[in-house]
Amino acid sequence: MRTIHGILILAAVTLAACGKKQDASQAAAADTAVGMGGMGKAMQGVQMMPMMRAHLDSLGAMEPAQMGAVMAAHQGLASRMMDAMRADMRAVNMKPDSAWSALSDSLRQDLAELPGLSGAGLKTRMQGHIGRMQRIMALHQGMMRM
Repeated sequence: MRTIHGILILAAVTLAACGKKQDASQAAAADTAVGMGGMGKAMQGVQMMPMMRAHLDSLGAMEPAQMGAVMAAHQGLASRMMDAMRADMRAVNMKPDSAWSALSDSLRQDLAELPGLSGAGLKTRMQGHIGRMQRIMALHQGMMRM
Protein backbone atom coordinates (compact mmCIF):
# COMPACT_ATOMS: atom_id res chain seq x y z
CA MET A 1 0.00 0.00 0.00
CA ARG A 2 2.89 2.37 0.80
CA THR A 3 4.32 1.71 -2.66
CA ILE A 4 1.09 2.78 -4.33
CA HIS A 5 0.91 5.81 -2.04
CA GLY A 6 4.46 6.88 -3.02
CA ILE A 7 3.74 6.47 -6.71
CA LEU A 8 0.50 8.44 -6.40
CA ILE A 9 2.32 11.26 -4.57
CA LEU A 10 4.99 11.39 -7.27
CA ALA A 11 2.37 11.40 -10.04
CA ALA A 12 0.33 14.13 -8.34
CA VAL A 13 3.36 16.36 -7.84
CA THR A 14 4.50 15.86 -11.40
CA LEU A 15 1.05 16.59 -12.81
CA ALA A 16 0.66 19.63 -10.58
CA ALA A 17 4.01 20.97 -11.77
CA CYS A 18 3.03 20.43 -15.40
CA GLY A 19 -0.31 22.19 -15.02
CA LYS A 20 0.89 25.28 -13.15
CA LYS A 21 0.90 28.69 -14.71
CA GLN A 22 4.31 30.19 -15.27
CA ASP A 23 5.77 31.81 -12.20
CA ALA A 24 8.65 34.31 -12.32
CA SER A 25 11.37 31.63 -12.43
CA GLN A 26 9.61 29.75 -15.23
CA ALA A 27 9.14 32.96 -17.19
CA ALA A 28 12.83 33.78 -16.74
CA ALA A 29 13.79 30.28 -17.93
CA ALA A 30 11.53 30.63 -20.95
CA ASP A 31 12.98 34.08 -21.69
CA THR A 32 16.47 32.62 -21.44
CA ALA A 33 15.57 29.79 -23.80
CA VAL A 34 13.97 32.13 -26.32
CA GLY A 35 16.86 34.59 -25.99
CA MET A 36 19.37 31.94 -27.05
CA GLY A 37 19.21 32.66 -30.75
CA GLY A 38 15.51 31.80 -31.07
CA MET A 39 16.10 28.24 -29.85
CA GLY A 40 13.24 28.17 -27.34
CA LYS A 41 12.18 24.65 -28.22
CA ALA A 42 15.77 23.42 -28.14
CA MET A 43 16.22 24.41 -24.48
CA GLN A 44 14.45 21.36 -23.06
CA GLY A 45 16.76 21.14 -20.04
CA VAL A 46 15.85 24.66 -18.98
CA GLN A 47 12.16 23.98 -19.59
CA MET A 48 12.21 20.78 -17.49
CA MET A 49 13.64 22.50 -14.40
CA PRO A 50 10.39 23.53 -12.65
CA MET A 51 9.02 19.99 -12.97
CA MET A 52 12.32 18.48 -11.76
CA ARG A 53 12.43 20.85 -8.77
CA ALA A 54 8.93 19.74 -7.73
CA HIS A 55 9.90 16.09 -8.23
CA LEU A 56 13.04 16.49 -6.11
CA ASP A 57 11.06 18.23 -3.34
CA SER A 58 8.61 15.33 -3.31
CA LEU A 59 11.40 12.75 -3.36
CA GLY A 60 13.18 14.44 -0.46
CA ALA A 61 10.06 14.18 1.71
CA MET A 62 9.61 10.44 1.11
CA GLU A 63 10.51 7.58 3.40
CA PRO A 64 13.12 5.10 2.08
CA ALA A 65 10.48 2.51 1.13
CA GLN A 66 8.64 5.11 -0.95
CA MET A 67 11.93 6.20 -2.57
CA GLY A 68 12.59 2.60 -3.53
CA ALA A 69 9.13 2.31 -5.05
CA VAL A 70 9.66 5.31 -7.35
CA MET A 71 13.35 4.70 -8.08
CA ALA A 72 12.85 3.53 -11.68
CA ALA A 73 10.71 6.58 -12.47
CA HIS A 74 13.28 8.87 -10.85
CA GLN A 75 16.13 7.28 -12.77
CA GLY A 76 14.28 7.82 -16.03
CA LEU A 77 13.40 11.42 -15.26
CA ALA A 78 16.90 12.28 -14.01
CA SER A 79 18.48 10.67 -17.09
CA ARG A 80 16.16 12.62 -19.42
CA MET A 81 17.01 15.83 -17.54
CA MET A 82 20.75 15.22 -17.88
CA ASP A 83 20.37 14.37 -21.58
CA ALA A 84 18.28 17.52 -22.14
CA MET A 85 20.84 19.72 -20.42
CA ARG A 86 23.64 18.24 -22.56
CA ALA A 87 21.49 18.85 -25.67
CA ASP A 88 20.93 22.47 -24.56
CA MET A 89 24.69 22.97 -24.38
CA ARG A 90 25.28 21.33 -27.75
CA ALA A 91 22.61 23.56 -29.30
CA VAL A 92 24.64 26.65 -28.39
CA ASN A 93 28.05 25.04 -29.06
CA MET A 94 28.95 25.12 -25.37
CA LYS A 95 31.34 22.66 -23.76
CA PRO A 96 30.70 21.61 -20.15
CA ASP A 97 33.14 23.10 -17.65
CA SER A 98 34.93 21.02 -15.02
CA ALA A 99 32.31 21.73 -12.33
CA TRP A 100 29.47 20.59 -14.58
CA SER A 101 31.40 17.49 -15.65
CA ALA A 102 32.22 16.53 -12.04
CA LEU A 103 28.58 16.93 -10.96
CA SER A 104 27.39 14.98 -13.98
CA ASP A 105 29.78 12.11 -13.18
CA SER A 106 28.63 12.08 -9.53
CA LEU A 107 24.98 12.01 -10.62
CA ARG A 108 25.59 9.10 -13.00
CA GLN A 109 27.24 7.24 -10.12
CA ASP A 110 24.26 8.06 -7.86
CA LEU A 111 21.82 6.71 -10.44
CA ALA A 112 23.82 3.50 -10.71
CA GLU A 113 24.15 2.94 -6.94
CA LEU A 114 20.88 4.27 -5.45
CA PRO A 115 18.76 1.26 -6.51
CA GLY A 116 20.97 -1.05 -4.43
CA LEU A 117 20.45 0.93 -1.22
CA SER A 118 17.68 0.81 1.36
CA GLY A 119 16.74 2.26 4.72
CA ALA A 120 18.87 5.01 6.25
CA GLY A 121 21.61 4.49 3.64
CA LEU A 122 19.15 5.25 0.83
CA LYS A 123 17.73 8.28 2.66
CA THR A 124 21.20 9.74 3.26
CA ARG A 125 22.48 9.10 -0.26
CA MET A 126 19.24 10.43 -1.79
CA GLN A 127 19.58 13.71 0.13
CA GLY A 128 23.09 14.13 -1.31
CA HIS A 129 21.81 13.20 -4.77
CA ILE A 130 19.01 15.77 -4.55
CA GLY A 131 21.55 18.44 -3.59
CA ARG A 132 23.74 17.52 -6.55
CA MET A 133 20.74 17.63 -8.92
CA GLN A 134 19.82 21.08 -7.60
CA ARG A 135 23.40 22.33 -8.01
CA ILE A 136 23.76 21.07 -11.58
CA MET A 137 20.42 22.63 -12.55
CA ALA A 138 21.48 26.00 -11.06
CA LEU A 139 24.83 25.74 -12.82
CA HIS A 140 23.17 24.85 -16.10
CA GLN A 141 20.64 27.65 -15.85
CA GLY A 142 23.48 30.11 -15.24
CA MET A 143 25.40 28.74 -18.23
CA MET A 144 22.37 29.12 -20.49
CA ARG A 145 22.01 32.80 -19.53
CA MET A 146 25.49 33.66 -20.78
